[in-house]
Amino acid sequence: MGQQQHLHSVGAQSFFLLHCLISVFLLLNLFSMHPLGCLAQLLPPQEVQTLEAIATKLNIKHWDVKRSSCSGGGGLSVVFDIPQPLSNVTCDCSFSNNSVCHVTHIQLKRLNLTGELPSEFSKLAHLQELELAQNNINGTIPFTFGQLPLKTLGLLDNRISGSIPREIANISMLEELIIEDNQLGGTLPPELGRLRSLRRL
Repeated sequence: MGQQQHLHSVGAQSFFLLHCLISVFLLLNLFSMHPLGCLAQLLPPQEVQTLEAIATKLNIKHWDVKRSSCSGGGGLSVVFDIPQPLSNVTCDCSFSNNSVCHVTHIQLKRLNLTGELPSEFSKLAHLQELELAQNNINGTIPFTFGQLPLKTLGLLDNRISGSIPREIANISMLEELIIEDNQLGGTLPPELGRLRSLRRL
């Protein structure tokens, strides 16, 4: 009887050990199929290329754009002492089960940026805020900005010229259009009257 109990105990221990080994094997197999890098929150390649093009056109020297820039990889936001320049890029990483990031806010203030206002901003399809105040940016406001879901478009105190594109009226969610202290001309597009969310012009 004692020998039977001993054999039963050894069998149970062997079964438990085998179960543990199978569990470990399955876990290792899972990690080999889904390496940790694949679980990271990454910017799409085309968004990285867009940010690189913007950095080149505006002479942004401190950006180090990577796919991991939104998820702890750094490279886009820099902390300065107040009241020094502001450089901040915010992302939303809740897309595709928290694996994909998109840029939603760009604030580049008092950085002495130069160059023409890049139309590439229009390719950031999730951009809600574009704040470029107090730089030396020239050129015109691209009409393609009208396809962005912007809530804030801030171009205060630059060298922007030309007229305000009527396509800006297509930004139905626009709340702030801050364009004073530039070299804008022409008439104010009557289409801007369609901006029902606008509270600052």
